[in-house]
Amino acid sequence: MPELPEVETIVNGLHAEFKGKRLEKIEVSDPTLLRNTSEEEMGKRIIGSDLKRVTRRGKYIVLKFSDEDFVAIHLRMSGRLLALDPKDSAEHERISFYFADHNKKITMDNTRRLGTLDLLKTLDDEPLDSLGLEPFADEYTWENFNEIFFTTRPVKVLLLDQNRITGLGNIYASEILFRAGLDPTKPGEEVSEEEKKRLFTLIPRVLTEAINNKGTTLNDYQDSSGESGSFQDFLRVYGKEGGPCPECGAEIVRIEQGGRSTFLCPNCQDWDDD
Repeated sequence: MPELPEVETIVNGLHAEFKGKRLEKIEVSDPTLLRNTSEEEMGKRIIGSDLKRVTRRGKYIVLKFSDEDFVAIHLRMSGRLLALDPKDSAEHERISFYFADHNKKITMDNTRRLGTLDLLKTLDDEPLDSLGLEPFADEYTWENFNEIFFTTRPVKVLLLDQNRITGLGNIYASEILFRAGLDPTKPGEEVSEEEKKRLFTLIPRVLTEAINNKGTTLNDYQDSSGESGSFQDFLRVYGKEGGPCPECGAEIVRIEQGGRSTFLCPNCQDWDDD
């Protein structure tokens, strides 16, 4: 699933390509992806409008057409949002937005049909209303960050909770916890103030590094131009099970937390499987 850096990379590409372009037509080949709207309703509300901005909230890509018309797209496991020639088709094309006097369309390509689209009136509507702290927003303060740790859940599971802090997934949570030297199984309420401060600094730092490398491509992810990211070349523990830790040489292990994989160095992160 694309995480914050991948979504931000897609947003940046689409915003540069389509900002100010007038929406001329919408084609929906898979209406099951529309959660709270229909092709007809979208047509009435946004066809003929200029695309004001492409932005992001958590892992959602948001197309703003007016102060009361926002399209929120979540790509889920294998989705892509591509800028294509209007005459071309994606292999698993689900929804396409065509723009007047422009040689590109925005196409949602989704192999597993798990992506979603919501038409919203404000950025505080469901499903965006329940999302947690944004790592690059003004609300990302030490005081707010500190509050999310009042839980007995493991810190890795906590970082994946989109209602507490949004944008992180398995890749970046594992990488951030490794750099912080923190046991991912440690309960949130037992994380020390020093450890929390390391996390507070490392979260935006690691995400920025990944954005600068256009995200991580391990399987399906591509940016809006169909290009792969390169941050996979800089991963230190994620997907490195059985290999040597880049810091101490100990063997990297994989554990499951909440049905998801966590990669870690038992030595650097003071983890004990007993």
